Amino acid sequence: MNTPQIQQVFTVEGCDKQFTSKAELMDYLRRPKILEALKGLTNGDAELANWLLNHEELIKESFEVGTIRRVTKSDRKKLDKALEAIKEAKNPAFAFVAENSDAISESFRWPSVKRMDDDEKTRIAVDSLAAAADGNKEVAEWIFANKDEILEAFKAGKPKRVAPAAALDALAAYRAKQAAEKAAKQAAAAEEAAE
Repeated sequence: MNTPQIQQVFTVEGCDKQFTSKAELMDYLRRPKILEALKGLTNGDAELANWLLNHEELIKESFEVGTIRRVTKSDRKKLDKALEAIKEAKNPAFAFVAENSDAISESFRWPSVKRMDDDEKTRIAVDSLAAAADGNKEVAEWIFANKDEILEAFKAGKPKRVAPAAALDALAAYRAKQAAEKAAKQAAAAEEAAE
């Protein structure tokens, strides 16, 4: 007898879609704000704004060409989840990976990257964007020229954390106290050196 599988889903009022994680739901809710920000950036070109949003990961990756990539916690979790799925499949073709999954997880590193100068990075980024835009080099160059604005538009709708005023005041007082102590130590050291 199979036990029923219980799965938690996230929904929002007025929407028929169900999401498996809160992050997916938040991304769905942010999508209209991101599109609006991108439309403002593209002078109202809805088609280009949709294309930019649908290719967000590719665009971000193209901006990081030539930089050393570190394995993040989320990368590690995704790898561990994939390795677990391979183990659970119990497919003889995956036996080697299943048996060595711990070693694979611990030793995983992204491939090394050849050091590049800024011109090389720009050329490769524009070429990869042009390939994704069906060879449209003008769009790729525009994307690269507006890199900062596009990355800022992708952040639209994310709640910004603001520190409480009391915490900022306490931090300023602490920094002032530390600066005064440092100045006093330097003055004392200068006096000793003068004697």
